[in-house]
Amino acid sequence: MVCFAASANALSSNKAISEYIRDSWDARAGFPGGPVNAFAQTPDGYLWIATEKGLVRFDGLNFVLIEHPESSTVPFGPVLGLALDAGGSLWIRLQGPTLMVRDQSGAFRSVTPDSSQAESDITAMCAGKNGELLITGLTKGIFRDRNGKFVTSATGDELPRHVISMIELADGVDWLGTREQGLYSLNRERVSRFAGELPDKKVNALLSLNGRDLWIGTDKGLVRWDGGGLSRVSISEALQNVEIVAMARDRESNLWIGTSNGLARVSNDGVTSVDSNQDWSAEPVTALFEDREGSLWVGRADGIERLRDSVFLTYYTSGGVPSRNNGPLYADSEGRTWFGPSEGGLYWRKEGHLGRISADAIQNDIVYSIDGRKGELWIGRRGGLTHLQESGASFIAKTYTAADGLAQNSVYAVHRSRDGTVWAGTLSGGLSRLKDESFTTYTVANGLVSDSISSIAESSDGTMWFGTPNGLNELSEGHLRAYTGKDGVPPGNVNCLLPDSNGVLWIGTDNGLAFLRSGTVHALSDDVPDSVREEIFAIAEDKAGALWMATAKHIVRVDRDKLLRQAIASSDIREYGLADGLLSTQGVRRHKSIAVDPSGGIWFSTNRGISLVSPTS
Repeated sequence: MVCFAASANALSSNKAISEYIRDSWDARAGFPGGPVNAFAQTPDGYLWIATEKGLVRFDGLNFVLIEHPESSTVPFGPVLGLALDAGGSLWIRLQGPTLMVRDQSGAFRSVTPDSSQAESDITAMCAGKNGELLITGLTKGIFRDRNGKFVTSATGDELPRHVISMIELADGVDWLGTREQGLYSLNRERVSRFAGELPDKKVNALLSLNGRDLWIGTDKGLVRWDGGGLSRVSISEALQNVEIVAMARDRESNLWIGTSNGLARVSNDGVTSVDSNQDWSAEPVTALFEDREGSLWVGRADGIERLRDSVFLTYYTSGGVPSRNNGPLYADSEGRTWFGPSEGGLYWRKEGHLGRISADAIQNDIVYSIDGRKGELWIGRRGGLTHLQESGASFIAKTYTAADGLAQNSVYAVHRSRDGTVWAGTLSGGLSRLKDESFTTYTVANGLVSDSISSIAESSDGTMWFGTPNGLNELSEGHLRAYTGKDGVPPGNVNCLLPDSNGVLWIGTDNGLAFLRSGTVHALSDDVPDSVREEIFAIAEDKAGALWMATAKHIVRVDRDKLLRQAIASSDIREYGLADGLLSTQGVRRHKSIAVDPSGGIWFSTNRGISLVSPTS
């Protein structure tokens, strides 16, 4: 069995084409072909590629240029088309009158129609609605393979010359696209010329999404026949008057279109997306194919590309994020995801749109932390604590500094409590509470274990938690309690805190994960896998109760209940990597570098963009 390293899910039409994971192969990557004419996948899992240099087999790792089975000295030559019949045999269209067939045993043989049917050149072929092979040539007509013998479907002068595209619909009608004469139909040996006005008489590609309608790709654009009338597909200017070379239907009934200008997709709700990937967008597409795993294969003049969906959707500098390195995150109730790039400034992203806060106090400052509620944000930054109040389409900024009573201008962690109190943890000046426009400051003199505050969290009962380099503080009903190494807190900085839905406080430190339950800190045992024993930068909980963590080296999902029982094994930890859509597995050391949005999506900040995962509950 051949296994491709691809997603088993369909390509999501909610993503732009440029947002899929894209793998490409050309001559430098071992692809031996040339211009690509077609793809097919046989039951044994092999991907077959028809190229100008011959027939290529791909097993997910290696490419093999197939030698001609009847001569070790004569190559296959250009392969113009591929089709898979109902029995799983692969039909291979070569130049001239001969077909090759690879049966399910892997054996190849030549097939030439008998003398009464012999063609000087076979110009098109396809698999019919029942999996029978249909072929047509320059002079003799249209033939169908039945039980290893070609039978005539139509002959005569009414047949068009030089058919270059074929399809059979669910009603048994065959449609024939020609090089110079437009479109024809064949219904029970009756040949009819299509009366509708096509954009161009050269019909390169034919496709049906539901077995009834017909999409017609010509040299000057795309039209659709619904059985009653012809309509020009008014979708995107990029598809108007452009050469349509190839089309494919995916399992979600999205239409993929290969043009002389690149790749496009029309989703099943009529929304068009045009490829904007800078590396590929302008290159002609010559062939399209969806494999059994749901990946889309794209053939081009000098290689192939695979598009596949991913667990994570990553936004990088090429996808509307202004910086490679990012810091804190916050997801608001309006669908915006806020982030602070490491170089400075404050940005938001929503449905493909990018915005930036232009207030003088923020636009060039380093943002350490973001929190808020509907209509407002609180920003911890190098230059103070800033309150952003939404006003129409803009924000009004007010900044608090040490001159206003803030413990220190460098605010590393900020949290707005449910009662409206704002907590500002500074880099070395202690903790400030802002309530009723008045500051109260806590330091080691008041019971803090350190004046450097690295994380802040709030339990459902209103208890406040503060992480520091020296341990943890709890503030409840005005009383501070300390938890340090002698209480079981791992050594090093407490980078993040998460009070979960079951009343457990999760503690992410420089030396791994711990949790506090019923007043007792529990460090993880020594046999816990390394990915939860390294530096933990951020923690979030999904709707199913699993924990997601960003560490110094990993992005992981962990079974929370097994962690609590200290019965965690490697199989209970899912580590995500580049194959899952991440561009980096390295988290960032910032307060709240994970954010959960209202729909349950979890955002991660990394040193190569911001990434979104949407866990299923």
